[in-house]
Amino acid sequence: MAVECTGRNVEVTPSLKELAEERTQRLERHLGGPAKVRVVLSHQRHRFGAEVIATHRRRRWEATEETADVRAALAAAFEKIDAQAMRDTEKLRGRKRGWAKLPVAAAGNGDGGGPEPVRAPATKPTRRRPAARVVRARPAAAKPMGVDEAALAMESSGEDVLVFRDASNDRVSVLYRRRDGALGLIVPEC
Repeated sequence: MAVECTGRNVEVTPSLKELAEERTQRLERHLGGPAKVRVVLSHQRHRFGAEVIATHRRRRWEATEETADVRAALAAAFEKIDAQAMRDTEKLRGRKRGWAKLPVAAAGNGDGGGPEPVRAPATKPTRRRPAARVVRARPAAAKPMGVDEAALAMESSGEDVLVFRDASNDRVSVLYRRRDGALGLIVPEC
């Protein structure tokens, strides 16, 4: 833990330095390793400002806050740093997990012979989930074909999802690859 405190028109008291070190320790617990923190306290026209710059590994977070109290400004700036670091860490964790770990809801075709619902793996709850990214794919032409033809077309294309028009009932259906390797079929009931 490296905390560097600087004061501009403000005397950096031991209690302010202790507060900065305490909040740095809390930040390091969230990050899982040592962080280097630079605190700049300033005073201008009855307002105290706190600027906090934290670095951990190759990541950097900055926050500034101005209030009438120097301790409140320092605490608020550290709150912003904590929020940035948590958001960045959750983003990194989400990227490492990949989309394969997200829960998938499977729907049956109404006759009871549909696929079983896939249950999400048991994980501890988090405070906030990252927003799901929407990635546009090339438009798929819903060609009329049978279920067997669709399965062959899906195997040859290497895709995990195929949208097609069922030749027997002229409805749009979805064929997808389940986690166990089997193919699932979704047929709308309308």
